[in-house]
This record gives sequence, C-alpha cells and structure tokens, in this order.
Amino acid sequence: MHKTVTDEVLTAEDRQLHYERWQWGGRLPSERLRGVRGSNVLGLLTFDSDLVHALDVAGPEVQRAVALLAARRACEAAGLTDVAWVNQALTALTQGHPLPPHFDDPDQMWETLRSTPLVPGPTVLGAMPPERPPYLPPPPAGWTWVPAAEPRDDGATRYELDRLPGSRAPMVSATLLVYPAGTPDVSGPISQPYFALPAVLAAADADPLKAALDAVWHALHTHGEHYPALLKEIWAVCSGRAHK
Repeated sequence: MHKTVTDEVLTAEDRQLHYERWQWGGRLPSERLRGVRGSNVLGLLTFDSDLVHALDVAGPEVQRAVALLAARRACEAAGLTDVAWVNQALTALTQGHPLPPHFDDPDQMWETLRSTPLVPGPTVLGAMPPERPPYLPPPPAGWTWVPAAEPRDDGATRYELDRLPGSRAPMVSATLLVYPAGTPDVSGPISQPYFALPAVLAAADADPLKAALDAVWHALHTHGEHYPALLKEIWAVCSGRAHK
C-alpha cells in the first residue's frame, strides 16, 4: 500500500468516523441505532437514510405504528389479508397480543404458506436502492477528488485525485485511490408472500425501534419496484405523529 498524507494526519478513528458519516447518510448514528443488533438497518440505509434517523427519534408509539403499518401493507401487497391465519396475526399485532400459531414456529409458518392456495398477483420486480455517490476518503492536503476522464468499463463514474489550483502538494499515487460508483444489477421478479410474512414477524419484536426498521425493510422488499409509495406513507406516519 502507498502511504499518503491522509494516512499521516488522520487517525484510524478519524477515518472510521468519516466512512460512517457517509454510510449513515451524512450524519453519525445515535447509540440506539448502533445498538440495534441483528436488524436490517444497514440495508434500509441504502434506500432512505433520512427515514432511518427519523424512526430513531420518533419514539416508541410512532415506531410501533410504523411497524404495524408496514406489516399490514406488506400483507396487502402480497394478497394475504384475506387469508384467515395471516389476518389473525395482523389483528394480534393491532391489539398488542402475541402472534398466534403458525407464527411461533417459522418452519410451520412456511409450510402453512406453501399449502395455502393463493391467487397469483401481478409480476413485481425486486426493489433496488437509488444510486448514490461512491465513498471517497478525505483527500491528502492540496488534493481533491474529481471524476476521471474515462469511466469504468460498465459506464459507472470513476474518481481520481487531482491537485488543487496553486497547490504544491507532493506527488501522490492515485492508482490505489480510485473508488468507483457501484452499478447494481436489475433485480428479477419476486414472490411477494415470502417477503410479507417476515414483516409480520418483525413487527412483533420486543424492541419498538428494531420492529419498525425491520418491518419497513421487509415491507419495502414486498412492494419491490413500487416501494417509493410505501416509504411515502411511512414518512406520513412519522411526520404526523413525531411532533405530538
């Protein structure tokens, strides 16, 4: 590895915080978010980092409302609300009761789903997060990141270091400091019921924040390519109750 001015100035902690700020949408996470173990929070960040932070500060009442809404919308999108045993679970969530049989044993839940006759719904493609700029570490003193003249082979933007005007900064090897923007593959058709039931399980989690984050995550993927409409409704719940 080439040693740069950045390596000499920034500590390992500085570099980690710089990356985390990018990862979490331009701000550092709270200790609550850092502590949500076993959740899909990092995945949800790629779709809407502002929503993640909004859910964090919304409070337990709003978090529970979001989790319940996400679970219900997931089941609606998957055509499961008319299935008796699924509707019983949604009713239990609404009333704050434990989930009924089928949901207390994942193997049984999936087996029951496989044996339940369902009307095929429309073809839905998987959810893909919006494109975002790549992570670029702090440049060495006197340098800045600029788009390279030539893109990657797949057409994605490539970045390289360039000296700032008037800078007498020492030469730095830019070859190892190029951070291409990722280009995700287009996701194929999904089976919505298999994404919806985990949203119900997630909404029942004892931790309100984790319940909200994971229920939204699974509901988002249940909606697939149509997920922006779901997030708009989730935002309405956060905005409408967060200031009460």
